[in-house]
Amino acid sequence: MDKITNNILNNIPKKDVKDSKSSFNDKVDIVTSDKSMSSNVVDIKDTKKLVKEMAQSAPIDVDKVAKIKEAISSGKYPLDLDKLSDALMQAYREMKS
Repeated sequence: MDKITNNILNNIPKKDVKDSKSSFNDKVDIVTSDKSMSSNVVDIKDTKKLVKEMAQSAPIDVDKVAKIKEAISSGKYPLDLDKLSDALMQAYREMKS
């Protein structure tokens, strides 16, 4: 049986933290990057509130649906019976297969 060895850990160069001294410019870059990141922060509370409101409201225009239903029931809504029957047959074929 082959023996599996972990050569990756042995090949990683070891660096002493004391030897690496950061300059003042490195520290300034870190501070400025932190400030630029703060402009990208999103308030989660507002987003959560918006999602909750959207979930409670219907994604459709209820008034428009009511008007269309009324027009259909009174016979004033124009229906293309050929198009309607084709769509019904297509839906039937999709369910059957």
